[in-house]
Formats: sequence, C-alpha cells, structure tokens
Amino acid sequence: MTADHGRTAAEPPPPSSAADARLDAPGPRIALLVLGIAAVSSAAVLVRVADAPALALAWWRTAAAALVLGPLALRAGIAPDRRQRALLVASGGLLAAHFWWWFLSLDRTTVAASSVLVSMSPVAVGAGAAWLLGEPPARRTWTGLVLTVAGAVIIVADDFGGASPGALLGDLLAFAAAMAMAGYLLLGRHARRTLPVSTYATWTYGGAAAFLLAAVLATGTSLGFAEPFDRATWWAIAGLIVGPQLLGHTVFNLALGRVSATVVAIVIIAEPVGATVLAAVLLGETPDGWFYLGAPLVLCGVLLAAAPGRGRR
Repeated sequence: MTADHGRTAAEPPPPSSAADARLDAPGPRIALLVLGIAAVSSAAVLVRVADAPALALAWWRTAAAALVLGPLALRAGIAPDRRQRALLVASGGLLAAHFWWWFLSLDRTTVAASSVLVSMSPVAVGAGAAWLLGEPPARRTWTGLVLTVAGAVIIVADDFGGASPGALLGDLLAFAAAMAMAGYLLLGRHARRTLPVSTYATWTYGGAAAFLLAAVLATGTSLGFAEPFDRATWWAIAGLIVGPQLLGHTVFNLALGRVSATVVAIVIIAEPVGATVLAAVLLGETPDGWFYLGAPLVLCGVLLAAAPGRGRR
C-alpha cells in the first residue's frame, strides 16, 4: 500500500489534468480541502436564513451549478460513455437525496446535530472504498476516522433526539443524508478515475437537479417563480450556489481525482465545526460545553487523515 491514502501499487493513476496534477503536492492539496470545508460550512446557516422549501433550495443549488459548469465540460471535450452516464445518473440521484433529506432535517433539529450527523458518511465510505474501489484505507486514515467520529458524537452528545419526536426525526433524516453522501463520494471517486471534474460535476449536478425537479412537480413545491421569494432568500440561494456548491462540492470532486473517497469524507466532518461557529455568531445558537471538547478531536482527525503519510508511492 502506498502513502496516498489507500491507493494500491497496481492501481493505474487517475486521468491527469493541470488541476489534478497540482494536487500531487501536499500544500495545494491541503489548501484545496481547507477551501472546501470553509465553503460548505456556510450551508446550514444559509438554509436557515432562506425562507423557501427544502426542495426548492436543493433544486436551485444543483441546477444553477450545472449551468455554470456546463461550458467548462463542453470545453473539456470528454463525453461519458453509456456505462459512465448510468453511474453519473446514480450519483446525481444520491446527491439529490442527500440535499433533500438534509435540508428537511434542518427544519426539525439544531444546526449542530444536523451538521454532525450529515457528516457521518466516512464509516460507510471506508468500508465501501475497500470493497468496491480496491482502496482499503491506511492505518493513519482509520485513526483519523476514529478521532473525527468520536469528536462528532461528543459534540451532539446531549442533542440526539432533542426533547421532541420532531428533533429525533430531524436527526434520522440527517443520518440518511449522510448515507446518501457516502454513495455519492464512492461513485465520484470511481468516475473521477476516467472523467475530468467539469464533466463529472456537470452531469452529476444536472442529474440531481432533474431528480429534484420531478419531486418539485410531484409535490407542487414553489421554486419562487409564481410566488417570488423575498430578497434575503434569493441572496441565501445565491450563497448556496457559489459557496457550498461551486466552491465546496466541486472542490471536493476535484480532490477525488487524487485523494481517496475516505479521506475526502473524513475532511467533510470538519464542516459542523465551522457551521456551529457560524450558527453561534449569526443565529445565536451557542454551542454547549461538549462542542469545545469534541471540536478539537474532529480537527485533529481531519489533519491526521488529510496530511501526507510515509510509505512507497
């Protein structure tokens, strides 16, 4: 096994592009992951600020991002074949489910609980990477995983289920969203072996938008056309598109070309730390004492998993 977080010596390298090649150096790789964490950390607060249905927020986020990245995909000139298209459609469906369930959870439980539970995908990703991708996580990665999960559980130790059945449902929705994210990351890692990030992201975001649009039509959800949203909601939607989607998910999808799905999933667990801080500053949701014990464990685990380790390349 090599130092590159579980990549085996016999595995061919992923397709090389100028953006992918830069990630071979530890500095740019870590800087990119930090940018992704910072971007996605704002999602929970933006969803809370927006006065719009969860389905509408998820649709705007994915549809607009697909339109922005579409010209870059055309410029790349690499069209997915039939098998790849099937995987991309499946990836889009999982991303749609992730957003829908997570946004619903934010209406029923706290930002801290929802953000932590929705980031619990690394356990499933680690098992799936070993079984489906032939990328068993290295010992260093598993250690980082244990630290991050332990820290995440500590942060919401007093919040599971809250004081009402509604909070428990919110916690369950957030965990279901985490499992959808696990499948999304595993398929993304597989697809990024043969497709550039612009092509992968455009097809996946577009597929997610198509699934979400079907749900919008089936449920009669407003997208803000017939009944326009207020200005604050439109600004929040714009923030979701630019920040968590284009600078968050797309950055992580870029990293999947050079970093294992398990490592990316572990890094994403740092999101609730940033989200909780933003919720405290902007929404007045002050974290309890457990946050200050769990957050350092989460950050230490992320640094341990993301930093380059020893071994043969």
